[in-house]
Amino acid sequence: MQQQIFKYQDENHFSDVRTVEIDGEIWFVARDVATLLGYTTPAKAVADHCREKGIKKNYMMETSSGVQGFTLINEPNVYRLISRSKLPSAEKFEAWVFEEVIPQIRKQGFYGKIDRTALPNFISRYKDNYHKLDHNYFSVISEMYARLYIALEKVGYSIPDKGVGGKQMMPDISVGRGFASFLKKQNSEFYNQHRTYWHSFPDGRPDVEANMYHIDALPIFIRYIHEKWIPENAHEYFKQRDPLALDYLPKLLN
Repeated sequence: MQQQIFKYQDENHFSDVRTVEIDGEIWFVARDVATLLGYTTPAKAVADHCREKGIKKNYMMETSSGVQGFTLINEPNVYRLISRSKLPSAEKFEAWVFEEVIPQIRKQGFYGKIDRTALPNFISRYKDNYHKLDHNYFSVISEMYARLYIALEKVGYSIPDKGVGGKQMMPDISVGRGFASFLKKQNSEFYNQHRTYWHSFPDGRPDVEANMYHIDALPIFIRYIHEKWIPENAHEYFKQRDPLALDYLPKLLN
């Protein structure tokens, strides 16, 4: 099963459209499609206009709030909802789904310029390196998993494995360099008091010596992430690699 979330842009805003590929067939979250097409009661729209054969009820999917059950509909049922929608933009949505999204998924396995179905190396590196840390120390990637990766997932965005042009998404490198510089500028007692560990990568590249900091420095790191890097550096980092993230970063600043 491959779950994907697409951003559809109409005249006024972006909308999430979630899909799941099951046995080579693409299924859509009924609520996403019905809501986008202007139906005030998605469940009623599905019951009134969709054929039972193309409906999967209570299909369990991962969300930012945990595993939840959704009603899925197949391509013919998406078309049925489109054809009965009263929104002028329904025709535009139809063209987007059937002329762009579905053909691209079938051709390359995903829609757009970035494969969002691959397991992010960020997760792999977090899991592979966490055990290397002394229990009195933290690493940049171990804390970023909670402070950035999970925070972004909670508002609907997942850091992909690779960004535009195949660039590996490793924001921890940017944060690590920035944090070391920040400690130096602040004349912090923790500057140059770090220890190191050998950080490994899932793609087989050579291990590198990475910093780990004493847990007493953790409050400083948390403030750096939320008060410096996210508001001052995150926009430029993601703009170059995955512009989709720019829709979600402001939600971390509220």
